[in-house]
Amino acid sequence: MVHSQSPTETLNNLVNCVSVPFILVAANVEILMDHYLFLLKKILGNLLMPVPMTLLLLFWGALLLLRQKTRWLGIIVVFLTTGLLFVASYAPLSHQYISLFESEAPSYQQGPVSVDYISVLGSWHQSVDSQPVTSEIKPAGIVRLAEGIRIYRLNPGSQLILTGFKGIVQDQVSYPEKLRELALILGVPAEDILVFNGPRDTIEEAELIAANFSGDSLVLVTSAVHMPRALNLFHKVGLDPLPAPTGHLSKPFRSWWTFPSGSTLAQSEMWVHEQLGLLWIKLTGQVRNMVEKD
Repeated sequence: MVHSQSPTETLNNLVNCVSVPFILVAANVEILMDHYLFLLKKILGNLLMPVPMTLLLLFWGALLLLRQKTRWLGIIVVFLTTGLLFVASYAPLSHQYISLFESEAPSYQQGPVSVDYISVLGSWHQSVDSQPVTSEIKPAGIVRLAEGIRIYRLNPGSQLILTGFKGIVQDQVSYPEKLRELALILGVPAEDILVFNGPRDTIEEAELIAANFSGDSLVLVTSAVHMPRALNLFHKVGLDPLPAPTGHLSKPFRSWWTFPSGSTLAQSEMWVHEQLGLLWIKLTGQVRNMVEKD
């Protein structure tokens, strides 16, 4: 006997048939928007670094100098740009603002109770068959892992959490897998290393860890200059980890008699990168709040 649908059932089936494609489209749009926002963040972040900005401003100043009407403005632009470059590359000045930023999170102090997990945030690597693993991983990543292993050994029964990008077409080995390789060489048992492939940036790392370890005690290991932003993002997802900053850039300087250097400029770039990251958090947070209200 054929069951005849009631008008209500028929209407519900029609609604389901129509709504499912719209849900799928909306999900795909959200994924695309997230991807494009990620690309926009990376492009703007690289463009606003001291060296690209200095070159752009100097080029603009040179164009202004070519015209009689704008020559004075060109002189001012070149003068200010040179001054900014000097501040960013002169250690006694740059270390003033870097040290204030890095000191926001204290160094790790061992407590009376062992922690459950030590999260070592991702950095960067490039697989090269002819080079040792210590050359394949960015120095900041090696320093983070070393600090993570040090804290791991202070906390019997704890485990390391390694997160990072899953790899690109040209490099199939993910960052946490490469870091795991080094951790094994340094004597950490395989069962105490948890690898999570996929997070592209700090917020995705924070969301992943919140989804899997929200009820556990956690130590957060990352570079000192990155720690304020990392803690901000971990707090936003409901976590309150113990900070363990490492790889401090700022050191007490002994004399003002020194020359500007490229290494100091690179440190200033890291500071600028973190300031832009904090600004991005505020801007995207405001956008999300506006969307939720609408």
